[in-house]
Amino acid sequence: MPCTWLRCIVVSCMTAAATLAAPQLTEIHDVLYKANGTLFEGVAQIEWKAFVASDGTPVPPNTVNVRIVRGQLRVSLVPTTDANTVISYTARFNSEGKTQFVEYWSVPPTRNVLKLRDIRVPAPNSAGNLTSSVSIQDVSGLRTELDLRPPRGAGWSNNRAAVIGPSGSLEAVSGADADCVRVDGTSGPCGSGVVFVDGDTPLGVKNGSNRNFTLSAPPYPAQSLRVYRNGLLLAPADFTVAGSVVTVAVSATPVSTDVLQVWYRISGPSPSIVEGEVPSGTLNGVNLSFSLAGAPIPASSLQLHRNGMLQKQGIDYYMTASAITFFPLSVPQSGDLLLASYRK
Repeated sequence: MPCTWLRCIVVSCMTAAATLAAPQLTEIHDVLYKANGTLFEGVAQIEWKAFVASDGTPVPPNTVNVRIVRGQLRVSLVPTTDANTVISYTARFNSEGKTQFVEYWSVPPTRNVLKLRDIRVPAPNSAGNLTSSVSIQDVSGLRTELDLRPPRGAGWSNNRAAVIGPSGSLEAVSGADADCVRVDGTSGPCGSGVVFVDGDTPLGVKNGSNRNFTLSAPPYPAQSLRVYRNGLLLAPADFTVAGSVVTVAVSATPVSTDVLQVWYRISGPSPSIVEGEVPSGTLNGVNLSFSLAGAPIPASSLQLHRNGMLQKQGIDYYMTASAITFFPLSVPQSGDLLLASYRK
């Protein structure tokens, strides 16, 4: 049929419309939440490789960013399940300045609105097969974070204490199973330090006549032993020590209602010991706060006396590092004498 001017215009318009027609899109709407139940806020970065849609429309490789506000994800994508070459979209969900997780989508052609569960697929590998693995490069910043951590060294071994070697790698500590590890990574037999007994109760019958009481170990040196009866420190003349047996003087014989406590050292060289320090602070019946020159290590080594009476942590006062805070009912009065002895 001859092409009149009107017929040619109509055919030309139809041809142009067919050429400019976009491929059918699939709508994906969903609501995203964080693990703590709050709505996800961020960006979904959707990336794809070049493919040809089912209607012959070429789709070049590209990346689009979709804003997710109050968990709402809305995006329209060209279907990939019926494309000439089946591909999947890569979606990286970014929030708080980093990639939180990565998903892979296979989008079918449909006029229904889909949710993410309808399009999620495992990650494709280089051969085009499906796998569940995600490479380190898929997670933004992961490579950098891993490089900051010490690697496993040649001396690594399971079921051993670890030490950072000269090259910065993790190595196993060598030595016997019963050895102790030092801060420089070397090891050696334990027991070379000082051993203390703090606030122990000696064994023995308190009946007004028995004067012999047994300690858990012999004090070394014997002069390190301190004996308290009802919170009062006994003078050296009030007891004697023979091995692990303490014999109190007749005048100090405990009765059934008495409370005996002991502090002593067992072995090792003398540590840094503070004897008879006067804590700093105002004695006026109001001030509760006092401080020591150093922090007792351990805190239980502190023996705090008020007019010769041993004060009890948690009952008369509490400690924070070198600070002593009395409870209101035990606040020192004007004229009181405070003395502290401790290790540091």
